[in-house]
Amino acid sequence: MNVAAPRTRGPGRWLVAVPDTLAAAMLLALTIVTCVDVFGREVLRAPLKGADELTVVFMAISVYAVFGSITWREDHVCVDLIDMVWPKPLTGARQIALNLVAAAFMTAVAWRVWIVAGRLTGDGEVTEYLRIPKGPLAYFFALMCAVAVLCLLANAVRYVLGRGPQQSAASTLEIGKHRID
Repeated sequence: MNVAAPRTRGPGRWLVAVPDTLAAAMLLALTIVTCVDVFGREVLRAPLKGADELTVVFMAISVYAVFGSITWREDHVCVDLIDMVWPKPLTGARQIALNLVAAAFMTAVAWRVWIVAGRLTGDGEVTEYLRIPKGPLAYFFALMCAVAVLCLLANAVRYVLGRGPQQSAASTLEIGKHRID
């Protein structure tokens, strides 16, 4: 986790807290569904019908819900192969470029997912057993991709202003008594 990421205050905190809470609720629901399904399957010999569909839906919602907040905090899983040799004064410039390129790609993803959502809705697509409509889920996924685009653009601006999350980040990796920077 990027410990140097700024705490969100005011109304903006709800833009982070609500999706994060939704993701947490989906993970809790996923845990409950899994426990009920396993108990039913192993003890009662009656698995929970539609458990596999609920698992897929809950997992997808939990992943897409946090796109924006993870992007805002720059808490992505990443491989930092060049960080050890990259000049620290140019970190901001690198992050500006990376955020703008990522925003361009995520814009394309959001656009295509929105188109797919329209098709799913128009065709009345539903899941096989529980008949959960797929269109609204896809619209939610597209919306969360769009939120991530806005966060990427905001991060680029934050770096331009010298307030990007990685510009003030201190190393938290320690080996023995030595801090790795």
